[in-house]
Amino acid sequence: MRHKDNFLLQNVGGENLLVPLGAQVMDLNAIITLNSTSAFLWALLDQDRSLDELVAAVVERFAVEQPRAHADIQIFLAEITNLGLLQMSTAV
Repeated sequence: MRHKDNFLLQNVGGENLLVPLGAQVMDLNAIITLNSTSAFLWALLDQDRSLDELVAAVVERFAVEQPRAHADIQIFLAEITNLGLLQMSTAV
């Protein structure tokens, strides 16, 4: 999975903002604020990543245990999927 390319992550005044670009402006009509962990995950999703890769990266970067990271990342992925920001890999 990876994030869709029609959103730009910008840090403005210490806030991580996910800004829609192009046609997405009309579809979403919002700016999404990301905390440091979700901004880190968004950056990782520039490339195709598995859930296990995301969990390992978060465990390594932040002081969090694997089960908690796994659960929190699943919530994040569900939320960005519901917003139409995530695309699943087509590779088999």
